[in-house]
Amino acid sequence: MSDTSRLSDPMPLKEQFKALFTTRQDFSQIQWSDMETAIGANADKYRPLWERMASGQKGFFASLSPCWTAIPFMGVSWAIARRIYAYAAVAFLTLMVINLLMPDRGATARVLGIALFISFTVKRTYLQWLVTHIQRIDQMGLSGPARDDALRQVGGLDQKNGWISFAVLLALGLVLSVF
Repeated sequence: MSDTSRLSDPMPLKEQFKALFTTRQDFSQIQWSDMETAIGANADKYRPLWERMASGQKGFFASLSPCWTAIPFMGVSWAIARRIYAYAAVAFLTLMVINLLMPDRGATARVLGIALFISFTVKRTYLQWLVTHIQRIDQMGLSGPARDDALRQVGGLDQKNGWISFAVLLALGLVLSVF
C-alpha cells in the first residue's frame, strides 16, 4: 500500500471529531506554505486567522473570522465543498434538530442567528482540521510532489459538490416549507 493511499483511508470517527472540535491545536510545526497548498482556492482569506492562531493570540475574537458562504444551511454545503464531511453531518443534524424543536415563526430568526455565529467559527474549524491532516502527512514522511498531492487531497475546494449539496438542501427546504 502506498503512502498516499493510506491517506485516502478513512480516518477513524473518533479522530475526525477530535480534529473538528479540539479547541487547541499546535500550529508551531505547521508552515503556511503547507496550509496554502491544502486550502487551495482562496487561501489568502484564511491567512490572517492562521497567523493569529499560529502566534498564540488569545481572546475570544482571536479565533473568529467571518465566512459568509457558510451562513446558508449552517455551513453544511460549505463543509461539503471543503471536504469536511463529519462537520457537514453534525451541522445538518443540528439544523434538523433545531427546526424540529422550534417550528414556530420565530425559529427562522433563531436559526439565522445560529448560522451567523457558525459562519464566524468555520474557518477556525477548517484550519484545525487541516492541522490534524498535515500532521498525519508529516508522520507518513511524504515530500515533494507526493506531499503536495496529499495536501491537496485533504484540503481544497470541491465547488461542484458544494453547489449540488446547496441545491439539494434548498429543494428540501422548499418542499418542507410547503408541507
